[in-house]
Amino acid sequence: MSSMAYSLYLFTRGEGPLKTSQDLIHQLEVFAAEGLKLTSSVQAFSKQLKDDDKLMLLLEINKLIPLCHQLQTVTKTSLQNKVFLKVDKCITKTRSMMALLVQLLSLCYKLLKKLQMENNGWVSVTNKDTMDSKT
Repeated sequence: MSSMAYSLYLFTRGEGPLKTSQDLIHQLEVFAAEGLKLTSSVQAFSKQLKDDDKLMLLLEINKLIPLCHQLQTVTKTSLQNKVFLKVDKCITKTRSMMALLVQLLSLCYKLLKKLQMENNGWVSVTNKDTMDSKT
C-alpha cells in the first residue's frame, strides 16, 4: 500500500510511473483491494486482544471497509467525458483512506506492544512460579 500511495502522490505532481488517468484508476483499484486485505489481517489480530481493545480496533476497521468499497465503486463508475471529476473523487476517497490507515496502524502498533508486554509479564510470572516449585 505504501508504494499508492506514493505513486498517487507523484501522479498529482505530474511525475512517477502513473502517466494517464487510467493508470491512476487501476492503481487505486489495487489500493482498495489491498485495504480490504489489511482489514482481514487486522481482524485476525483482533482475536488475540481483550474485549475493550478488540472492540476499539474493530470500530476502526469498520470505518475502513466502507471506504475501500466506496473507492472500488468510484473506480468502476463510468463518468464519460468527466475524467477529471472521477480522478478528483478517487483522490478524495484515497485521502480519507490514508488518514484512517494512519490511525488504524498506530492503534495496531500500540495494541501489539501492549499485548507483548502482557504476554511477557505472564511468561515471567509463569517462569517464576515454575522456578519456585522446583526449589
